[in-house]
Amino acid sequence: MSTERVCPGYLHNFDLVLRDQTAYVRSKAQRKRRRGPTHANTTTNPNATAASPQVAAPASYQQPADGARTGSNSSFATNSSSGNTATALIPRSFNDSPESQAVCSFFTNYVLIPRHPYSRRGYLECLLPLYTTAREDSLLSLATSAMALAIHGGAPSRRHCRALSRSSFGKALVMTSKAIRDPVESIKDETLMAVLLLSFYERVLATAEDAPISGVHDTGAVALVKHRGKENGKSELSARLLLAVQTQVVEHCIDTSTPFQKTSAEIDSLRPQLFENAASRLTSLSAKMTDFKAFANSILQNPNQFPTKEQLFSILEYASDVEAQVSAWPDNVPPESRWTPSHSFDDLPSYERKKFVYGHRVDIYHDIWLASIWNSYRASHIMIQDVVLQTLTYLNPPPTSHRSHSTTVTAIFKIQQMADDICASVPFNLGTKTFGGAYDHPETRYPTADGVIRPSSDYRKAASGLGGYFLMEPLKTASKATCLREGQQEWILKTIERVQRIYNIGKSIERKTSETPSPKYPNNR
Repeated sequence: MSTERVCPGYLHNFDLVLRDQTAYVRSKAQRKRRRGPTHANTTTNPNATAASPQVAAPASYQQPADGARTGSNSSFATNSSSGNTATALIPRSFNDSPESQAVCSFFTNYVLIPRHPYSRRGYLECLLPLYTTAREDSLLSLATSAMALAIHGGAPSRRHCRALSRSSFGKALVMTSKAIRDPVESIKDETLMAVLLLSFYERVLATAEDAPISGVHDTGAVALVKHRGKENGKSELSARLLLAVQTQVVEHCIDTSTPFQKTSAEIDSLRPQLFENAASRLTSLSAKMTDFKAFANSILQNPNQFPTKEQLFSILEYASDVEAQVSAWPDNVPPESRWTPSHSFDDLPSYERKKFVYGHRVDIYHDIWLASIWNSYRASHIMIQDVVLQTLTYLNPPPTSHRSHSTTVTAIFKIQQMADDICASVPFNLGTKTFGGAYDHPETRYPTADGVIRPSSDYRKAASGLGGYFLMEPLKTASKATCLREGQQEWILKTIERVQRIYNIGKSIERKTSETPSPKYPNNR
């Protein structure tokens, strides 16, 4: 009986594998399989074939370029050698392998979620157009599978996906070594995107296993940028990938306290073609901050020489210059990209509120990425002021001038302010989540703007998948500050443990070291 309702369909192809069948649909399919082919299909009437209409394939299943995919997994791939082209283009079954589920989940929860224009500085938004035209056995497909399986395996019940991700990662390394030696493949956007994903994979696994990041793929991405040259970076997609390389290198420099070297002149020459937003401007400032931190560490952490007074004052002068540039960054941020206070958690019981909220502040943002950018800004402030306080402790006797005392008070005040702001963003990133990995659970509650009943589904997906990962580095930076108010450092450390428990990261996980050597990227100096 028809109810004349229009099926809304799926939002996109990557949603297909994630839909659960009802018990009725499963039993109906099993009855059809047991029944076998019907009499109508085996009829010998010579007119039956002539009377049967030709089945037209939907537009979304039209034959793509040779070897390219039209969906999220191999069930959407078509057989060009089939005699009945129209019916062959319609998939007969869905691929429910762990790899396909992981890839679909990766695109649904990480790639396809809309973002505010001012928060775009990565490269995942460039992945879909490249992935949909890539071959099933391509380097980009393997790198995407490795990345998706690594994230999908974060839950304890899917630990086997981590082992599968290592297998895909090893195969991708072998293909990377071949691609960067090929004069055609080495200049493709697809190859550079794959190298960025391999670097992302390394970062995710290092975070999960509490291991150091080698940065070999960041260095490889820089080498590919130089190898590609200006002629192969004129499109908007290529320019965004080049900017993503710079962002990733800056993040690695911050992690390792190494000075930032300009990746190549090509990035600066292509930057006018890009839409410069708040995120990209903060990346440029972060590059200057990494140089400052490396300069300060070379003096303060030199075991062979005690810093001289001239060196210490040069650090303070350098810090003042960088601090002024970082402090000016919010001046160009539009009001809609800032945070607003929320009172939606005021009704939580006191014992729950102490666990999920520090003090009495809960701030909400336009999206998770904007919250992450603001927290990166705050972490930069904390690192600069922490170096200032370290430098002042080396001055013996301690400075007693009004200027030095004012510098100390200002540094402590800014660190405390930035730590409070980071703590106020925790409910927006985590909500009341205490388990479940990178997936949304209905019982998890997230803060909303005053007057809004429930948060959007896109925000819940992003917060569940990325909120904890985005919080780790800012929280770690804040936890190392020595001038926090009483109880704040303990609350931050407990929140870090909570993130580690939710995403199964930072714990001792059995590691299988791949015997596949890292690819030797081109070195164009």
